[in-house]
Amino acid sequence: MTKATRDGFFGLLASQQRGGKAAGHAVTLGPYTYIPAPAHCSASVNGTLTKDGPPVTLRATEPILRNFLDIMAELEDDLARRWLGSQGSAGFTAAK
Repeated sequence: MTKATRDGFFGLLASQQRGGKAAGHAVTLGPYTYIPAPAHCSASVNGTLTKDGPPVTLRATEPILRNFLDIMAELEDDLARRWLGSQGSAGFTAAK
């Protein structure tokens, strides 16, 4: 679950920009670290994936991984909005 603050949400995909687009910052995916290619680079430059060793350049799978992370960020934002919206309208009374 995400941690809500006044400035936004910090959760699983904290290094993603809000709105679902990859920010170009490293993203921790379990024991792996994904570093996307900079957005302004040519199509021949790819992101990398590392885990306790040298980085592996993602050639064929980077578009799939980016798409997955974008969708996950959108889902996280939607869930956070719903979570915060449901807290204000709880159907239970406070315990005495």
